[in-house]
Amino acid sequence: MITLTEFKDKNEILKSKDIQKEMGFAKLPDGNYLVSMTCPMPGITTDMINWWFWWHPQADERYKAWFPGEHFAVSYAKKDKSYFQQEKMPAFSPNSQFPVERIGGRRLPLRIDFVSPEDFGFDKKTMDDNSFPLIVCGHVGAFRGLVFHTEMAHIFRQDEDGLFLVSRFWIGQLAENPVVRKFVLTEETAKGMTEHCYQEYRNLAKMLPDLYKNENVK
Repeated sequence: MITLTEFKDKNEILKSKDIQKEMGFAKLPDGNYLVSMTCPMPGITTDMINWWFWWHPQADERYKAWFPGEHFAVSYAKKDKSYFQQEKMPAFSPNSQFPVERIGGRRLPLRIDFVSPEDFGFDKKTMDDNSFPLIVCGHVGAFRGLVFHTEMAHIFRQDEDGLFLVSRFWIGQLAENPVVRKFVLTEETAKGMTEHCYQEYRNLAKMLPDLYKNENVK
């Protein structure tokens, strides 16, 4: 059983170690689904995570290597070309990415609009007070952004040996059309997202330290 933390109460996640440990999915009172997932990431730094989200959208093979058989392709918006094509990783800038992946048995062409934690609604002081140096968050849409439906946050807590990831998906939070809600708000989708996130970030935790070193020490 997981705590039914509504999107408007997202900052409560930063304050509770018990909530941060939760894994699973459940239906919220408003009919949306909440997915909760965690992943220990020893040896991982915030620089590595920032670099990964800038580096991997530049080539399909990088995205495929993250989750073989479940990740198919990725690209970014034309408006963000200058951000992704810089020689060295720049400071974070809001950007749009178009991953194609399989979730809950469905192959989905998605759009994720990545934004700063503050623009997403996280409180900077609460982050600092509770040792959360980085949150990767964004608005998720289907069919390359034809419709938006989910709010996503990957919340990285600083631990002694690296980072600890606390992930949350509020499925249906952005979906107002009843047809879209019927398509998205299913137990199969929530279960599929839970399983996908579980494996995806464990894959990344294993591969990222060596990959980061090999790509940045030349």
